[in-house]
Amino acid sequence: MISKKCVIYFAKTSSRLVTSNIDKRYYSQSNDVPFLKFYKNIMGESFPEKKLEELKKTEPNLSKITSDSLKTSLGVLKKFDITPEEACHNPHLLCINIISLDNYGEILKECGFIKILPIHLIRYNTTVKSRTISHLKKEGLIREVANLEETLLDIFQEWPINEKSLKKFSDSTTNILTIRMSVLERYLQWRLSITSDDFAKYCKHYLPLKHRPMNDIRQSLELAENVIKLDRNCIIRNGCIISSDPVNTKLILDNVESLAGIDIKEAIKMVPALLKNNYKALLDIKDLLKEYQISEDAQRRCLRVYCMNPDSVRERLEDLGGMKEYKILSSNPRILSMVVHQKKVLHRLLKFQSAKKQCFSLNSLISSRNIFNSYMTSFGSKVCSRDIAILILTTLNGTNQKLLINDLRRHKYWLHTALNVIYENICMLKRDFNDKVILENCHLLLYPGSEIAKHIDSFQKMRKGPTEKTTDNYNNLNYTKLSDSQVLSLVLYEIERNYHFSGDGIWTNQDGLREQSLNKKIQIHK
Repeated sequence: MISKKCVIYFAKTSSRLVTSNIDKRYYSQSNDVPFLKFYKNIMGESFPEKKLEELKKTEPNLSKITSDSLKTSLGVLKKFDITPEEACHNPHLLCINIISLDNYGEILKECGFIKILPIHLIRYNTTVKSRTISHLKKEGLIREVANLEETLLDIFQEWPINEKSLKKFSDSTTNILTIRMSVLERYLQWRLSITSDDFAKYCKHYLPLKHRPMNDIRQSLELAENVIKLDRNCIIRNGCIISSDPVNTKLILDNVESLAGIDIKEAIKMVPALLKNNYKALLDIKDLLKEYQISEDAQRRCLRVYCMNPDSVRERLEDLGGMKEYKILSSNPRILSMVVHQKKVLHRLLKFQSAKKQCFSLNSLISSRNIFNSYMTSFGSKVCSRDIAILILTTLNGTNQKLLINDLRRHKYWLHTALNVIYENICMLKRDFNDKVILENCHLLLYPGSEIAKHIDSFQKMRKGPTEKTTDNYNNLNYTKLSDSQVLSLVLYEIERNYHFSGDGIWTNQDGLREQSLNKKIQIHK
């Protein structure tokens, strides 16, 4: 059997709310509007025409309500004895987030509310923050003899009575939220041995904690400790575990078998923030990354991408996919870092352009601010050695990274060639030479493409047969017997010969300006 709260989650995730532009006639077409149809069915009459304009102004979110979300909201309200008629008279109830609506009602029930009225859910924050306990008792919402602190302490049956204590709050000066947070802090101190500073951080950084029913928090900790097997220190460090919704956690464990080839429980241990995302969102992102052919290895290096909204992931992949920098780095196992830090990446690319630094690397695009600023103020321009090796090996099907780097190091300027130059050279050479031959002559990838093409064309013509004019240096060669590897070796020789084999042949007069499309993308994301 699926719990009522599970039904809430299924409804929320199986049908996205409509967020497109709504026709101006929306509220006047009662046959097409779920709320207006619902109102007519319940009240036996159409919604008063005079109130339609006012409804559009006061409840614009009614335009986003679907039939499924309407039914789910009504199911939640039924738990708290709020009738469909009351919902018709208080349409804002149907605009409240379904999970929040359920949490608000459960918290008021935990606090001993005799009757939960629509106004208490609509003005939940006022009820728990601005109304004293005496005021609530005076209105007959809480029994006169009830002690809210004792009521909340009784929820935690596993907490030994002899270790519970009463703060004895004054009903005339205390509100519900104050007492709830006090009880919760003491419970977490007993169960997890947290400090007051820890609890203050949870309340500051994990807002759902303040408005999560006590029973939900108990269940979340049970799942974390006994099912996922998270250790206490991990739970203390990550307040999102404490504030997570236990129903969503169960749905994740039941429906998401693995992420990036890692068992879901192990993935949560690595990135506890996964519990903040909806189980359906995790599955959508998993399918999306498969669609974009992003390897599980790349996913494992950036599991944080699963903490994002699926629509945001798709949008960023589409945006970055049109950029040359992304295409060059797409084979890098850390490529998803560009998706997670897209705004940072775009702004840094613009700074590279302004500073006329051609040698961008993934490390410089996603590194900390201090590292990036140090790179920008340093003389010259360098690329990360690992990024160069990964680019060459993945595009040429190589395997030995250490051997490649040791080989490239023989060139003293090997870190000063832009990745896009290396990538373009690989693409050009692959048209006429196989991967093995290119790897054997990997130093050639560091040189200007125009120079390489010019000399290759010359040697290819010489290899096809005698020419009227040949280079004096090669008069004794049998051109027709030159192997591909020998041709590339001779190209490198020709380029460097003019620079006395100093390595200076890699420098070019290119100004390093990026495409205008980069400027356009930056403006879009500002």
